[in-house]
Amino acid sequence: MRKAMMACALLAGAFAILAQSPAVHVRAQEKPAAPKPKSAPRTTATEATHSIDPGKEANIRQLMDVTGAKGLGEQLMKAGMEQFRNSITDAQPDNPRAKQFVDAFVARFQKHFDPNSLNDKVVPIYDKYLTDEDLRGLVDYYNSPLGQRMLKVLPEVARESQAAGFALGQKAAQDTLEDLKADFPEFVAAMKSQDKDGGKRD
Repeated sequence: MRKAMMACALLAGAFAILAQSPAVHVRAQEKPAAPKPKSAPRTTATEATHSIDPGKEANIRQLMDVTGAKGLGEQLMKAGMEQFRNSITDAQPDNPRAKQFVDAFVARFQKHFDPNSLNDKVVPIYDKYLTDEDLRGLVDYYNSPLGQRMLKVLPEVARESQAAGFALGQKAAQDTLEDLKADFPEFVAAMKSQDKDGGKRD
């Protein structure tokens, strides 16, 4: 059960990344949000796109297109589904119902989540943090040979950086447990035992 919950958490994390694009790695000055009246009705991201200048919205969508963010929803949905499938079936390899559950989940999930609709949700976010000048500069940059090179290497840079961070965090956690072993032996022993089991306990 723990692996199933972790798989769901990983899946949720994958879709949290959907709103990002390589443009996020270029620091832009945040525009302060205009104060809203307390009585103003809340609007959805889709409704907010109607208030964006059409020229600016076109630049946002062009940036999303050139950076690959436009199709990221579909890519990450497939990757997330595959990760979810592997996590569930690895946790219960001898349970035929596990595969049936995953198949049913994937089929139903695709009915409830339209990756293309994410673009409409993300446009207002770009509008909030980037000026029209920022957008034009970023489009020019990512269309340049250097920008194209950056787009190619960013996934590997992100992957290796994540692995390096994970390794450092893992070592720090082990060293911390070693420091606390004398004061909290019951907790440290339980955590080390769980780690050896590979989190297979339900």
